[in-house]
Order: sequence, then C-alpha cells, then structure tokens
Amino acid sequence: MRPMFRSPSYPGAMTHRRVLCLLIFSLGYVCLAAISMRERDAATLSTLFWPPAGVLMAALMLNPARRWAGWMALAALLHIATGMLIGQRTLPVALVFALTDLVFCATVAALWRWRTRGVASLNTLPATLWFIVLLSAGSVAGGVLAVLGLRAADPSASAEHWYVWSLAGFVGCLITTPMIVAWAHFRPRALAEQNVLHLWIGLVAAFALLAGTTIVFDNPPGGTRIVWHDGFGMSYGPLLFVAIVALAWGALGSTLIVAGLALVAGSYTLSGMGPYANIAHFDGEPLLAVQGFLGCAALLSLVTSALSSDREQALKRTAALTRQLEAALRVSGQVAWEYRRAEQRLHWLGQLPQGIPVSDASIALTDWLANVHEDDRDKARAWLHTGADSYAQRRLRVRIQGPDGGFHVIEMTGSAISQVPDRMTGLAGAAADDAHY
Repeated sequence: MRPMFRSPSYPGAMTHRRVLCLLIFSLGYVCLAAISMRERDAATLSTLFWPPAGVLMAALMLNPARRWAGWMALAALLHIATGMLIGQRTLPVALVFALTDLVFCATVAALWRWRTRGVASLNTLPATLWFIVLLSAGSVAGGVLAVLGLRAADPSASAEHWYVWSLAGFVGCLITTPMIVAWAHFRPRALAEQNVLHLWIGLVAAFALLAGTTIVFDNPPGGTRIVWHDGFGMSYGPLLFVAIVALAWGALGSTLIVAGLALVAGSYTLSGMGPYANIAHFDGEPLLAVQGFLGCAALLSLVTSALSSDREQALKRTAALTRQLEAALRVSGQVAWEYRRAEQRLHWLGQLPQGIPVSDASIALTDWLANVHEDDRDKARAWLHTGADSYAQRRLRVRIQGPDGGFHVIEMTGSAISQVPDRMTGLAGAAADDAHY
C-alpha cells in the first residue's frame, strides 16, 4: 500500500499550531493568575479564586499524556513567578501551591481520560458526571495537601481554613475547564447547522441572565424592599436562564455565558456590592460566598448541556437508523408497521410497490380499514386484536384498494408486543404485496 500523501508544510503547520497554543496558554494563565494573586486569604495564603487551575486541567485533558510534562512545567513556572512577584509569597510557599496544583490537575485529568477513553469532551452525561465527581474529590484532597505543605514550609501557618483552596480550585476549574474543552472542538461550520429559533431563544435568555444578575448585584435603589435582597435567595433567580441557554446553545454558549456571569458577579462582589458583600448577617469572605453561587450556576449549565447533547445524539442515531431501515425496506419491497392498541393507530415505515397506499407515518385504524375490502375488514380487525396469549408470528392476507381503483392483495406478518407484563399492547411486523410470495 502506498503511503498517504502529506503536504511538505504539514509538520511546519503543526509546529506553528503548538506554538500558538503555548502562547495562548501562557497569556491566559498569567493574566488570570495575576488577577487572582491580588485577592488572598490572610490565614492560608491561598488565593480566594483560582481559574488558572482550570486552564492547566483543560490543557491536560486535551493533550496526550506524553506532552503533559511540558504543560505542567510551564504552568508551574508561571505559577511560582506570579506568586512571588504579585502574591508576595516566599519561594517555599510558592512551590507548595504550584506542586499542589500540578498534582490536583494531573490526577483529575488522568482519571477522567482513563474512564472516558475517547475524544476529550464533556458532551455526554457520564463524562460530565465523572468530571464533577473527580473534581469534587480532587479539590478536597488538594485543599488538605496544600495545608499540609504550608505547615511543613511554615509551622505557624493555619490549617483551619483548608477549604479556601478547595473552593477556589473547584469553582475555578468548574467554570474554566468546560469552556476551554468545548471551544477547543469548535468548528465554524457548526454555526450553519444551528437552529435559528434556538439561537434567538439563547440570545434572549443570555441577555436576561446577565441583565438580571447585574440588577441584583448593583444595589438598586430600594433594593432592601425586594424580598430576600439582603440574602442569597434573590441572586439565584436569574439562574433559570442558565438552563435555557444550555438547552438552546449547548456547551459552547452556556460555558461562555457562565464565564460572563462569573465576571459580573465577581466584579461587583470585589467592589463591595451585591448580596454577598452587603449581607448583614454574613460573617465571612464575600468572594468565597459568591463562588458557591457561581458553582451552582456552572453545575446547572454542565448537567443541562450534557443532557441536551445526549438527547440530540440519540435523535441523530435514531434518524440514521430510520434512514438505513427505509433503504433496506425499499430494496426488499416491504414496509414495516406497528399497531398500538391504546392509540388505535397503525404506524408505517416504507412504501409498497404498485402505489398500494400506506401512510407515510401513522394512520387511524378506522381510516386504514376504509381502504381494506369490506369482506376483509372484520378479519383484519380481529387479527389486530388477537388475545395476549398468541405471541407467535402470524400472517394475514387482505385486499387493499390501490390508486387505480382495484384491490391488491398484501400479506402482513406480525407478532404481539407487550410493554406491560402479560398484556399485549399491540402488534409489529412487516407487509409486502402478495406478488412477492
């Protein structure tokens, strides 16, 4: 066999793509790390939010294991540098947080890839749930590991607030990683396949989500008169639109909108505004509290988009199988049929030769019997309603009126089906014109 031809520029194009990915990764990681390092917990020295971990985790999930060393080394270098220059950390403390990040991201990515064993995607419910489980367990273990490392580097460091690192890593990855993974598989051609109505519904829902969140967090005049505005409840109202966006736009749009939601809610909370910064009875760090809200939004978006994607894939598989069955039926000159007793309807798939009429989809039993020869109607009706004790294959010959006004003999074969134990709910089988026998 001759080797497949490849353009001489192929290796160069791959190199340029990898260099571009490294540059984008470095720029994104540094920018997010620089912003995060400005907000730290005084007791644990951990950042209060940490989306850079999501950037590294996405890079590991999207790349084969043989390339992980390079990504991890680059992330560790950027983490230590920003920690020392912006976060004012000592080298031992910076090393502890960087190593904890590497262990956390590599473990979650490795276990996720081991279980999924396919294209790195969160478009199915099993892959999404597995990611959430791993992320939850990994963030708790990472928080404990970070605290133990800090105590080893600095015995005076407090271990009481170990959950600060856990919450920051969990929410940061929950928002950032799915967005990068989803957009890594983006193809412009997919936009042409989108349903226009879904695009508009998603756009309206996205606007309502961001506008509603802005209103809640902007401390509007008279806001204290709004029910629950001084607590958490009012902020969760706009999250209804997260589910609508996820259903209308899928993972691509919903992850982007959740990132926008995080930007709106986080920036207002940083400025001392919104229910999480102004709540009178809340004694704690507002940025940690608002991350619980953002985590709920991200979880809702992930699960809803995964369910929607599973449904779309199931519909596509069903449509493909239907097309294959129709092609096979056309070749064989038969049609498939199903009679549902509760509905009193016959469902057909295929077309008989000689223009013998059958419905394209479904037809009421009385309408179908109207085309059957009057001498065969009672026999056909009785055959379709045979008792539940007859599950063997049965045959029926009936005469059906064709477009020429004459009657054509068709043979129907069928067997009882039961969706309820010990109770026949209908018949299913095939039919062909009698000339084939």
